[in-house]
Amino acid sequence: MIRTLIRKTLFLLALSPLCFAQTVNRTNLFPLNAKPRKNTPTLTSSEQRVGKVVYQVFHLREDPKLEAFRVDIGFYEKGQLVKDWNYGIILEKDLSGKGTPDYVWYGGDDTGQRLLWFVSKDNQYECVNVFKTAETAWKKKFGTTAPDLGAVFGDYQVGEVNWNGQAQLLTVSVEPNDVEQKKVRKVRLAITPLEFVHSTR
Repeated sequence: MIRTLIRKTLFLLALSPLCFAQTVNRTNLFPLNAKPRKNTPTLTSSEQRVGKVVYQVFHLREDPKLEAFRVDIGFYEKGQLVKDWNYGIILEKDLSGKGTPDYVWYGGDDTGQRLLWFVSKDNQYECVNVFKTAETAWKKKFGTTAPDLGAVFGDYQVGEVNWNGQAQLLTVSVEPNDVEQKKVRKVRLAITPLEFVHSTR
């Protein structure tokens, strides 16, 4: 009896590091009620107008003259500025294990929203458009035109967005936006980095 208990305990202890590794490698890229920030521990931002377009420009704190990336947040139309209401960094974390943080940016208003993941690669940042990536995966999975996941009042909305660094897999859950459509099942999309849709912002 005692030997059996010891064996079970040793077996569970052997599994626990593996389970822990799988847990810490999973990151929620779209936290519920996350508040977009203009500045983070490693970034500062300012707004710049170039022609009719307004950008949120991010610089590294360790080298303020070095631009990390920028995102268009508005434009001028007939002299009036049309701009996102809410925007900024919602996640700052080293997701590659290379010692350099990645950033997830969210922006939107009452008509639409965007979720951009800035992935650190070769001393620069690649921009992954998460919603467009999910729409492409939807079309590939079902063979039909994907819903506009950036629409605030669309038929479907993005629920969870998780990155598994160990498996190198992005999972996006899409669910009906209308209460009457709740009978429609939630869709889970599994996406590899080769399927990411990159954006020029």
